[in-house]
Amino acid sequence: MLEAVVFDFDAPVGASERDAHMFRDLIWSLHCAGIRIAVTAEGRRERIQPLVRELIGDGVVEVLIAGDDVLRPKPDPEAYHRVLSELGVGAANVLTFEHSMTGFHTARSAGLATVVVMTDQLRGYEFTGAAEVLDRYDWPDPLSAARCRRLHERWWISSGRLSA
Repeated sequence: MLEAVVFDFDAPVGASERDAHMFRDLIWSLHCAGIRIAVTAEGRRERIQPLVRELIGDGVVEVLIAGDDVLRPKPDPEAYHRVLSELGVGAANVLTFEHSMTGFHTARSAGLATVVVMTDQLRGYEFTGAAEVLDRYDWPDPLSAARCRRLHERWWISSGRLSA
């Protein structure tokens, strides 16, 4: 069962206003559905926290693990292990969104179902084992809590870790 969604906040700056709007709609949908929200980022907390506050708002993100909160940055899965520990949930109950090849492999090494949101730098790469590869947050249809639950469940069933 999906209990939490973790977002990578190392995505390239310059997302369109439409992407930002769709991202905020997704966050709101997750929050209203009782799905907990966490953020990981390689950047320093002093830089990331204001960005999270500006884009998401206060009181929605339960856990923020920035680069200066861990001893070993990505590709080490320490940040994800910290998120799981602080949320008190297991990897089987989490879906993560990543925007880089390193982030994808890091999330996968932590045992997390992972959605890859494409960037120009990722085009042409294979993401075998991803729960989904999306061109953007609203493609082909807007993401919602219900869709995240379906992606998460489908990934666990297809990976043989969950029976229907």
